[in-house]
Amino acid sequence: MKAVNKNNRVASPLVEDNRKRQQYEFIELVLAYEGLITNQRVREHFSVSNVHASRLIAGYRELFPKNIEILSGEGRGKYTVTSRFKAQVAKLSIARYFKVAGSSGAHVETESVQYDLTNIAPEKFRTIHSAIVHKKAVKLLYRSMSTPSGAERIIHPKALVFAGRRWHVRAYDERNGEYRDFNLARMESLFPTDTEQLLPADESWNNYVKLHLVAHPTLLKEQSELIRDELFEGATSRVVTVRDALVNYVLRELEVSTDADTQTPPEYQVFLKRVERKLQE
Repeated sequence: MKAVNKNNRVASPLVEDNRKRQQYEFIELVLAYEGLITNQRVREHFSVSNVHASRLIAGYRELFPKNIEILSGEGRGKYTVTSRFKAQVAKLSIARYFKVAGSSGAHVETESVQYDLTNIAPEKFRTIHSAIVHKKAVKLLYRSMSTPSGAERIIHPKALVFAGRRWHVRAYDERNGEYRDFNLARMESLFPTDTEQLLPADESWNNYVKLHLVAHPTLLKEQSELIRDELFEGATSRVVTVRDALVNYVLRELEVSTDADTQTPPEYQVFLKRVERKLQE
């Protein structure tokens, strides 16, 4: 079984060079989701010469001949997906296709209903971004529902998280002596500070858990089968691995019920059967 790396690519032992793997991932995703890859498409996407593009396609064909074949009768430089296609470099998902290849080539109209309603000034982001990169602390005024006018804090940012509708900052909070998530849009008067403090490990961030998801137990048999086919590839359940600190965000984003009696269909069609703890990664 091929391992999947953090960039959602299948770590094929046949493609060791990272740059070549990215190029082959593009070719593979276009083949999988559009059915056709051309010399021109590769040339324009990577800003390479006609010869270089031909070599890239030829290299992919040599490694994975069962995936791609010449499109005969349509002119030179056109290749089509085969009926024996099987992903060798890319982890197939529509989201990955749009991220890697969907912005190039033939235009297909798409819309997204995922909106970021917050208004975050660039200078705020720059301050937090710099603090993460240089491992510095930030002094700020943080507004919350309990203190809407704001309270002064010193935090040590470590990561940015986009959770549905908002950007959050994972940071160690000197005031509470623990790691917390802070809404970036609720931060005011941000200033870098040279405060020195030995920070503890963020166990909740470093540790991963497995969420075992099933169709909601109150669904009818036919409805459960629909959910399995739609979300679990026909299986009775699906396992999602996430950071422990992000579990609630993921459950909310996926609309997963944690209480079968109060969180019911049609709003909730997936149920959290159990949470499995993993060793630190």
